Amino acid sequence: MGLELHVLFQIAAVGIAAAILASVLKQAGRDEIATVVTITALVLVTAVVVTNIGQLFLQIKSVFSVQ
Repeated sequence: MGLELHVLFQIAAVGIAAAILASVLKQAGRDEIATVVTITALVLVTAVVVTNIGQLFLQIKSVFSVQ
């Protein structure tokens, strides 16, 4: 249960940091860089999610003893 909570906090931290940084950059007139920050955060979160989905499939495979 602790690992899932850790992943949720990690995703939330990336999202909050990206939102704050993008907001500051947009107010400074750096809209292009703010977009790059947002896309980078999206890629990082997607990588975390894909990794965890892979681990989930391995756990399901081991539960049902599929080879």
